[in-house]
Amino acid sequence: MLFLSILIGNCLAKLNLTIGIDINNKESLAYLGRLEQHYEQFEKKGLSLNILNHILPCYTCKQRHNYTQPEQNCFGGGRYCQFSTYANGQLLLTEILRQNCLFTYETQLFLSYLNLFQQDCFENPHYTFCSENILNKLLNINTTKVNECINASFQGQGDQALLENNLLAKEMDKQYNQSQLSVYLDNKDISDQTFPEMIVQLCQKLKDDPPEYCNIFSLLEKNTTIKLDDYIYFALFIVLLILLILISIRVLRRANNVIQDKQSIPVEETIGIISGVNVQ
Repeated sequence: MLFLSILIGNCLAKLNLTIGIDINNKESLAYLGRLEQHYEQFEKKGLSLNILNHILPCYTCKQRHNYTQPEQNCFGGGRYCQFSTYANGQLLLTEILRQNCLFTYETQLFLSYLNLFQQDCFENPHYTFCSENILNKLLNINTTKVNECINASFQGQGDQALLENNLLAKEMDKQYNQSQLSVYLDNKDISDQTFPEMIVQLCQKLKDDPPEYCNIFSLLEKNTTIKLDDYIYFALFIVLLILLILISIRVLRRANNVIQDKQSIPVEETIGIISGVNVQ
C-alpha cells in the first residue's frame, strides 16, 4: 500500500509526523489545527509533517457509466467522492483541494487556516463563503491564487464533475480509508494518545536539541507537579484544622453541659449539705 510506503519512506527524516484526517470529522481537523502554535519551532528542529485525506470512490460508477456521467457528490464522474449532511460532495472535495494547495504553498499558513476553518466553517451551510472569508479577511490571502491552484489540478477543460484531478488522485493513491483521526510518529501509531501526549513524545524525540517550547513545557509540567503537591498538603492541613475545630466544639459543649448540670442543683440542698458537715 502506498500509505505504508509513505510511512516507511519518511523514516529518513529526522522526525516524521503523519496525520490522517476526514473533512467530515471535526475532531481530526481540530487536532491538526492545534499544531499551528507549535509547528514552526518543531519544523526548525527537523519535523516533517504529512497529511492524509479520506476520499471515497463511487463503487458503482465504473460499472454504471464508466465515469462518463456527472455525480452530485463526486468529481471525475465518480472517481473521487465525499458525502455529508450540510454540503454536497463537490464542495467538500473543493475544500480538500483548497487545503492541499495551502499546505503545498506554506504549511504554517495551512495550519492557521485549518484552525480557523474547524472553528467557524465546520457544518456551516455557507461553506465556500465562510472559507473564503477566512482567507481574505483573517489571513489576508489572495483567494485568486488559491482558486487557480484548484482549477489547475483538473486535467483538461470542461465540466469539472467529469474531469480527473491530479491532487485528488494522489490522495486516493495513499489509500487512507479511515473516517476518524489517525496519528503516526516515526511509523508508530499513536492515535490513542491525546494532543499533549503527542507533544511530549515530540519533545522526547528531540531531547538532545529541543525547541524552546519543550523547555517551557517541561518547566510548566514540573511547576504543575509542585503546585499539585502544595495543594495536597494544603488540603490535608484544612482537613486537620476542621477536625480540630469540631473536636474543640464537642469538648466545649460537654464542659458547658456539666456546668449547666451543676448550676441546676437547688440552693437549699446545697445549704443543707454544708450545714450537715458543720454539725458533725
